[in-house]
Order: sequence, then C-alpha cells, then structure tokens
Amino acid sequence: METLPLLSMGFDGARLQATRHAVSGRARGQGLAGERLEDFLAAVNEGVVNAVQHGGGQGRLRMWRADGALLVEVRDTGPGIPDLVLDTESLPPCAAPGGRGIWLMRRLSDEVHFSTGPGGTVVRLSMRLPAGAEPAAGPGADPLAGPVSETVVETVVETVSAASDGELRAGAGHERTGRNLRGHA
Repeated sequence: METLPLLSMGFDGARLQATRHAVSGRARGQGLAGERLEDFLAAVNEGVVNAVQHGGGQGRLRMWRADGALLVEVRDTGPGIPDLVLDTESLPPCAAPGGRGIWLMRRLSDEVHFSTGPGGTVVRLSMRLPAGAEPAAGPGADPLAGPVSETVVETVVETVSAASDGELRAGAGHERTGRNLRGHA
C-alpha cells in the first residue's frame, strides 16, 4: 500500500479559507485537475463546513495519498450525525434543517465513509487520481498550495491507520459508506 502523507491541520470558522487553499494546492500537486478537482474540493469543503457548523466549531483535517487515490479525513468532536440524516439518500427538501452537505459529499467524491457517535464524527472522502499521476516532490513543493502559515499547517510524518477511528465506533456510534452516483471514472 503506497502512502504519502500530505497535510494535517486544525481548522475553525476563521480558517476555512486557509484550509481550502491548503487542500486545493496539495490536490493539484498530486495530479487532480479540472472537474474532478472542483468536485473533490467542494466535497471536502462541505465536510469542513459541517464540522464547524454542527461538530463543535472546529476540527482536524488530514490528507494523504494511498493506492492511487487522494484521501481526506475530517474529524470533529460534535454530538454525531443522526441516523435519519445518514440514512437519507435523496436530496433533502429545502425546508429540512440539514443533510444537503452529506448528499453533496456522496455525489462529488468517489467514495465517502462516515464514522459517527456521541464523541464526534470522522468523514473520510476519497477521489481516484488519474492514471500515471505522479506526486509532487514533497508536501510543500506545490507553489499553488497558497499562503498558509506554519502554525496552521503541519506535515504529517505518520502512517494513517484505521485504528484512529476506534474511539468513535465505541458505544452508540455508527458507520456509513457511500459511493459517488455521478459516475466519475
């Protein structure tokens, strides 16, 4: 399994733009472009905004490359996502109090996985990279990464492990996985 850690950063409402710039630059540096880049950035943005609005006002984002895909994990410490919201596959009505962000994430990324419970939520988004996409020379090598201060962005030097979701699966938590319905190749 090829693993290339790219980004690890905390975010809150004041750092949403810096978070978007960091993710955008790293994704471009890994070969994601065009509509697929725009879709993935919109999906990640929904996850980050949901964490701020519904998950405690702040969160943590990690990004890495593995097995020909770009993955982003958004983690918060909110109350969790209600089953009714996660179980809804159709676009929620305009009058519904939420769920549109989850609907968008499911359609704009190749795969999305939710682990949620009373201790918070982890959303893991995945987008396949184009065949032959070569990684940039290093996490800071992409000049399009934008002006993100060192206090906001830290490079991860660890292997991402599935065990990190363990604390959210305990107790009343639950998981959901979804696939993109737009048919990205």
